[in-house]
Amino acid sequence: MGSRTVSTRTSTGYWRTAGLLLTACGWLAGCGSGQNWQSGSPTVSIGGTVSGLTQPLTLTNNGVDPISVSNGTFQFDSVLKNGANYAVAIQAQPVGQTCSIQNGSGTAMQNITNVAVTCVNNPTIGGTVTGLTGTLVLQNNASDTLTITSNGSFQFSRALPVNSTYFVAIQSQPQGETCSLSNASGTVTATVTNVTVTCTTFTLRPLPAIYRTSPAINYSPYRAGGPGLGEVPSNDNILQDLTLLHSAGYKLLRLFGSDQVSQNILTVASQHFPDLQFQLGIYLEGAPANCLDALNSAQISKGISLANAYSNVATVSVGNETSFAANLPVNCLAQYIQQVRSAIQQPVTADDDYSFYAGFTSSGERPTTILPLLDFVSMHVYPFLDYAQWNWQQTSVATSGRASAMMNAALAFAQQAYGQVANMTYTTAAGHSTTVGASLPIVIGETGWKAVKTNSQNLIETDAANPVNAKWYGDLMTTWRSQSGAPVAIFLFEGFDEAWKNTDDGWGLWDASRTPRYALCGLVSVPNAPTCTNPLYSGAGYYQ
Repeated sequence: MGSRTVSTRTSTGYWRTAGLLLTACGWLAGCGSGQNWQSGSPTVSIGGTVSGLTQPLTLTNNGVDPISVSNGTFQFDSVLKNGANYAVAIQAQPVGQTCSIQNGSGTAMQNITNVAVTCVNNPTIGGTVTGLTGTLVLQNNASDTLTITSNGSFQFSRALPVNSTYFVAIQSQPQGETCSLSNASGTVTATVTNVTVTCTTFTLRPLPAIYRTSPAINYSPYRAGGPGLGEVPSNDNILQDLTLLHSAGYKLLRLFGSDQVSQNILTVASQHFPDLQFQLGIYLEGAPANCLDALNSAQISKGISLANAYSNVATVSVGNETSFAANLPVNCLAQYIQQVRSAIQQPVTADDDYSFYAGFTSSGERPTTILPLLDFVSMHVYPFLDYAQWNWQQTSVATSGRASAMMNAALAFAQQAYGQVANMTYTTAAGHSTTVGASLPIVIGETGWKAVKTNSQNLIETDAANPVNAKWYGDLMTTWRSQSGAPVAIFLFEGFDEAWKNTDDGWGLWDASRTPRYALCGLVSVPNAPTCTNPLYSGAGYYQ
């Protein structure tokens, strides 16, 4: 029968044997059915407390085991193995409240009773209105609409979850007034009561005299990778550029963005050329429907700061072809314009393509929302780029006169575009129906002609991207501006070539090395200016 164990009957021997058995059990995961000698239980429960809850709430653990809870203690129905992980989550936030969880996850070595679920009522958004004499319509996050007819406090009806964002905008201005907002956006952590709406009678701010007396030009100082690669031109390079532009008689310059580079330009100009003035740009990218965008906010904040700090900022332009490009909702643009205009003293505009200001962009965006908010219109027109819309080839004209016919047709196209903008009807802040031309100064913020071919996809470039044509077009613009009924100012595009723009390069009066092109011929004040030929436009390109 094999070997046998002989029991020792003495008490001392008995307890020695039992002690060995207990020690052996300590080494093993368990001894006997359902026993756990290490913790006393092979399973643990998960629970805690709920406070502040006013609506039904469902919790889960590890994505399963849903339970409905109320204020007080709770415990999940299922237990976990000792040492298992747990993760308590809210299946869906209760209506009108935001709940958060503390101590909600970990490794359960014993029963868990300290999971804390705290619920708070969702905060609302509100503030005060002053100066209102009519009816104002506000909107929060492009959805919650509120009509206001009196001064005092207001509050949107829709509460927002904690840590969500809000953006209050003006959907409809009161007749005869323009209202502006402050503290209008942010992240909700508690009820908001400091949104401020200030309404005043809208009064046009006149354009500075330099718009009528000086040639104007678009200026960008980048010489290498451009703003997308974080290039910051040196102050010496900026001084060289401003010296050249000043030598050619350009004392009104348009900048495209509000950042450190623009600040450097304004600083260098104020130190060396106090007669230079600037149309400061605020660059805007696309934005969601609620208009909250970090880059746009930074540009607006910097633009306001620069306009208030530098006396050489003559005007401010909010955005550049945002509606034409259809990358920014026009309601957001309107909100940005109001935000800027309420914080500065200079006249305000928004640079965009003529097709937007004439009311027929393919995106369907129309200017009637922003026209009552502007002090002047800054439109862009490029016959060279819009060559498919006019007869640039002029094949019915003999080759000896074809270049002249083409350039005159280009001028006619620009004049037609200007007329379409001038005839655009809208309702002013005072509630009067009028046309742009009858109510607002019109500036051509961008126009020009390519001096070199950079894009073979544009048919006109093969024959007419030519420095002589560029001079010809610039001369036509100068002559037009001197005539009655013409734009107040015409900003040529542009001062210097920018290789970083690739196929959109080649517009400069100077090339990238700051060598003057034929457009500057005969200007003795410009270093190394070319000599004009006789006839002046000999060598111009045309369709052949």
